Amino acid sequence: WLYEHAKQMLKINDNIFRELSIETLRGRMRLGIPSEFASVLLPSIIGEFSQRYPDVSLDVTSALSKHLLSNAQQNKFDLILALLHPTQTPHHESLEILREDELVWVGDKNRNLPTKNLPLVLAPEDCIYRSRVISQLKQQTHAWKINYTNPDFYGLMAAIKQGLGITALAKSIVPDELEIIRDKRLPNLGSINICLLNQDTQHPQVSQTLANYIRARIAVN
Repeated sequence: WLYEHAKQMLKINDNIFRELSIETLRGRMRLGIPSEFASVLLPSIIGEFSQRYPDVSLDVTSALSKHLLSNAQQNKFDLILALLHPTQTPHHESLEILREDELVWVGDKNRNLPTKNLPLVLAPEDCIYRSRVISQLKQQTHAWKINYTNPDFYGLMAAIKQGLGITALAKSIVPDELEIIRDKRLPNLGSINICLLNQDTQHPQVSQTLANYIRARIAVN
């Protein structure tokens, strides 16, 4: 009886400390994230995180990875989720590779690829997906053209649903509305590294907690 009672008291004690840590976790967190990850990952992360830590203010900016990691922008964020080529050397020692992910072709489930001129829907120049797609397509003989360019993921999805073309994404974040396309005209796109840069010094506990949420989501997607 005494042993069981002691275990129950320890459990209550742990819950008290957990609640105290939740109540005292506060601050402003500036997160930089590519728009496709913001669209797919953030709805689940933000809802759970904000409910558990209501005193933490989240300031989220969506942009291309190259811009987020640029010298001009990098210091504006506490946490940055970004994409890097597997052969690219991280320029920041704190940049953590969360996973290596396959790049895949994606399009509308209800549309077939045209037989001529492969239509593309892409983000602007400096996008890591765009550069990989064009690089690989130039190495084969099938005709292709860029029908639509937009930096916003929702804009690209709308264009795909309207039949303007196909695009490329990291396999782990392909939304339910799109499907992975396998076609002999489409070259293999290789892989990409999904990375996280944690550089917050003002609120390290908040930064680390949000980083853990992101790690968990990236690991299971």
